[in-house]
Amino acid sequence: MSTEDQAGRADQAAPMTPRGAARRRMAKAGLGAAGVLWTAQSHASMAPLVCSSPSAALSTGLQSNYGNKPTNCAGKSPGYWKNHSGWPVPSNTQFNAVFPCSFKNDSTYGSSTLLDIVRGRDFDRFNLGMHLVVTYLNVRSGRIGFLAERTLVQMWNELQSAGVYQPAKGVFWSAEQTKRYLESTHD
Repeated sequence: MSTEDQAGRADQAAPMTPRGAARRRMAKAGLGAAGVLWTAQSHASMAPLVCSSPSAALSTGLQSNYGNKPTNCAGKSPGYWKNHSGWPVPSNTQFNAVFPCSFKNDSTYGSSTLLDIVRGRDFDRFNLGMHLVVTYLNVRSGRIGFLAERTLVQMWNELQSAGVYQPAKGVFWSAEQTKRYLESTHD
């Protein structure tokens, strides 16, 4: 097919479905293991790949994520939590109470509430803190069931101490990559 034919077809493309949007979020996540993900056996939906722990998303045994028992994967976005009053924890909880801060982050993240972080802060590079809090709220509210609070705290601890998060042996994610993964866990 010529490039002229391809350009003409792009104008006729149907709107993106929710499944297509989930696939795009996964592709944008830049997990560093795209080759493993894309060569895995094809299934009708990408949702189980997006709705998996960081190490499971990198695993070659992705088939194990496809079972009869559905995974809770209905995470809400920062906009939802920013405007929603039914938080599973008080919105004025200090960020530091959930995600312990090192000395260098104590005066920024450590002195902010969870709601402050969700609303957005200048110092929150890549909006990492925002997506950590949103994912934490989604875990606490039972909207997602494939991550644990301790995993989120581990992500934060490794990023603030080493500058990278290690979801699997030999794989390292920057703050931006970690944020992209977290972002892919909600709508």
